Amino acid sequence: MLRSMPTLAELKQKFRTRDRVVHAMTADGTIRAATAVTTETAHTAQQRHQLDAVGAVLLARALSAASMMASFLKGEERVIVEAKGSGFIRTVYAEALQVGEVRGYVEYNPRTNGHAAPLGAGILQVRKVLYDKAEPITGIVELCTGNITTDLAHYFWQSEQIPAGVRLDVTLDDHQSIECSAGIIVQALPGAAPDTVRTIYDFLRQIGSLCELVKSGYNAEEITRQTLPGEVVIFRTTPVDFFCRCSKERFKEMLLSLGAEEIIHMRRDHHNELVCQYCGERYYLTEQDFEELLGHLRASNN
Repeated sequence: MLRSMPTLAELKQKFRTRDRVVHAMTADGTIRAATAVTTETAHTAQQRHQLDAVGAVLLARALSAASMMASFLKGEERVIVEAKGSGFIRTVYAEALQVGEVRGYVEYNPRTNGHAAPLGAGILQVRKVLYDKAEPITGIVELCTGNITTDLAHYFWQSEQIPAGVRLDVTLDDHQSIECSAGIIVQALPGAAPDTVRTIYDFLRQIGSLCELVKSGYNAEEITRQTLPGEVVIFRTTPVDFFCRCSKERFKEMLLSLGAEEIIHMRRDHHNELVCQYCGERYYLTEQDFEELLGHLRASNN
């Protein structure tokens, strides 16, 4: 049976509800903001990594945070937001490119029980990989609460010394799957009036969940315009997708560094499954793949 073509109204609705990050600034250049709706991205991450509710929520917040921070960059510059703790969740990792690609994962700590705090004591590390820097710019702060939201605001104040308001909101459905994920970062730039900054922070505290706005029909740009005072200039609106550039060929290139002996052991023990830590994609080595790897190593040793 042929499927009917989507109507214009359906296409418009799909465009409005697409995961997206918006980079904006007030007309006077004193306040900038990034707003993201990352529902589908976060839901995809939860499914790919088979995360429980707590891990899914923390990763969703980190994915929103990384996407918004990356929106302030250029081209394929990227941001890595990584929380490491002593709780039953050991790592929450999110990496985003300015072009809208984002990926991430959660690592659980098998040495703790489920009664421990999700992240517990630990650190939040932010790394920015920029075109004009030989090494990533890295900032590290101690975790305040382990909820990512407060920790990120603390990072801006301590590491970048930028007053910032941060909201990272996530809701779950009755099946403990991601139902909505959204976030906003508002930063005061030089020249911002203290009263204006306080008004924005008060608004972020009072609006309730961003997900309620999303459910009522607001998109990322509309949330931005509701938050920033006066005239708003939209610099960029970028679709966001959970996307990883891993491939079987890249895995095979990395395997070459293990040497022939290790590859022979993998082949003998039938260890042919390769799993990407960042996106959960699985690749399987065939006999032909093993032959290619060993043949390449033999040729390079002659």
